[in-house]
Amino acid sequence: MEELTFNEIISYAKIAEDNAKKFYLDAAAIAEQRNVKEFLESLADEEQGHSDRLEGLRKAIQERGVVPQMHQDIRNLGYADYIEPVNLDSDASYKDVLEVAMAKEKEAIKNYESFARYVDDPEARKLFGLLAEEERRHLKRFEEDYDDLQNQYY
Repeated sequence: MEELTFNEIISYAKIAEDNAKKFYLDAAAIAEQRNVKEFLESLADEEQGHSDRLEGLRKAIQERGVVPQMHQDIRNLGYADYIEPVNLDSDASYKDVLEVAMAKEKEAIKNYESFARYVDDPEARKLFGLLAEEERRHLKRFEEDYDDLQNQYY
């Protein structure tokens, strides 16, 4: 198996963000509860922002003309090992959405932290670190909301 290039990592990250955006928009399209629909749409907007930042990094790297080199082999990102099919149907609750969102954020954190370790370009490393931190903030917010929902039942 051959080593991944920096451009492949950026492409992978953008695909992951675009897939997350599509997932949230598709779920929002069928959500019946207004608060759930609005929350899903806001998540899709955040994913679009991540994708835009990654594209900005790709363009900046192209303008510099120096493609970052990988300083560690990446044989496999392990993405498929952690994917479990999840469907949010029209009657999905806010709690259901939070559970899915927490799993997606945890996965994104792991990916961005890995990407940051594998590149030699400081700008790329910084962006991956910032994206990982942003995903951590999302996860914390979702966990706090989830905790609040759990406490409502006790």
